[in-house]
Amino acid sequence: MNNQELWEIVNPVFNTAKSCVQLDAAAGDEDSKQLLEALGFEPFGSQISKKPVPPEIHEQVMRLFPAYTIILETRFQAMNRLIESRKDRQIADLPCGYTARGIRMSRQGRVYYGLDLPAVIDTIGPASAKIIGENSNIRYFAVDATNYDSLKKAFSDETRNLMFTTEGLLMYFSQSELEEVFSNIHRLLQQYGGSWVLTDRAYFLHDKDVVAASLHHDPRLIGLYSAITNQAAASAADVKFNDNVFFDPDDEKVKAFIRKTGFDLTEICMADYLPDQLGSLSDDPEAEDAVRNEFKNMMFWELTVPKVANGESAPVSPNLPFAVKSEMENGVFSVSIQGRMDTITAPELLKQFQDAGEGIRSIHVDVSRMAYVSSAGLRVLLIMYKSLADKDKFEMTGVSEDVREILETTGFDQFLLKE
Repeated sequence: MNNQELWEIVNPVFNTAKSCVQLDAAAGDEDSKQLLEALGFEPFGSQISKKPVPPEIHEQVMRLFPAYTIILETRFQAMNRLIESRKDRQIADLPCGYTARGIRMSRQGRVYYGLDLPAVIDTIGPASAKIIGENSNIRYFAVDATNYDSLKKAFSDETRNLMFTTEGLLMYFSQSELEEVFSNIHRLLQQYGGSWVLTDRAYFLHDKDVVAASLHHDPRLIGLYSAITNQAAASAADVKFNDNVFFDPDDEKVKAFIRKTGFDLTEICMADYLPDQLGSLSDDPEAEDAVRNEFKNMMFWELTVPKVANGESAPVSPNLPFAVKSEMENGVFSVSIQGRMDTITAPELLKQFQDAGEGIRSIHVDVSRMAYVSSAGLRVLLIMYKSLADKDKFEMTGVSEDVREILETTGFDQFLLKE
């Protein structure tokens, strides 16, 4: 048997948005079937019939169908059911891929933000409109998850109580990129409220067990499946997968990272949210029972931004590196500060403020990730405050207890904080 030939027949099914909708449709999801047609994608397995392959290879590939499908089907459907249990939440799907989730949520009257790279967004939006027409509940935006500004532009003043959902995204990030993503979503949840639900770690730890259960633990089929997926990894050798702390085998290291980035973690059993029937295993109740049993060990990880008694965010880790990000738009100078702002770091804020030039009519300073501010940092903030003709146009948000205490002790709270 030629593994390369098998791989070319099956194509990568785990690392492309296209294969996700193909397999969800093949598992019987009706919305995914409609979306597949609207996108103009071929059904899963259609490429096999177009190639002259020996009957035994065709049979072996099709026997692997449950293994290809079960990972994506369970991830998609279990997340849908968890979302549907949270009636008051707006959904931010990151990345949305070619999922039919937006169609499903809009039919329930839910607000759905589909966030992905431009190549996906340019096609998923028009395809969804073909099915349900123009619907203001579905809002697609091209974003870069490591870029806060691109994420922020997806939301509006109407945004509230977000439920970020992430399935299979974090494996692509380096450690520094992972930290940026966690920082960005932390800031957004501080502003809009809600939580962030991830499936990435559950499947990292247990996907092989789920696949084995779907194949009745048949060593020959599992070996064939492994050979094909290993070929996929080899074909993407220039991309490092799972190369960050989130995929460290030690749970405690991962949980320490989550705490350091300012989140609380709740684990939710995924088995409780599987649908009543798994379409890919509809004719194999024994395998379905085995798969459901594996999911008793798998957890959604739900991250929330903790609150303290006065309603502000919990203290920020003092170990965060210093960073300033700013933008100037329509006379509004917006800036976010991370880490310690002291004699060494404060000049960077002053430089960005001066580089913004004249015409600043309003200033918004997000200090939700600022762990400390010295007198040098306070002087820069005061310079910014005094530059405004209308001092009421200066706003500082996300003030932690530690920073508030510094402002009150020095008397700067009278200028920089609003009642």
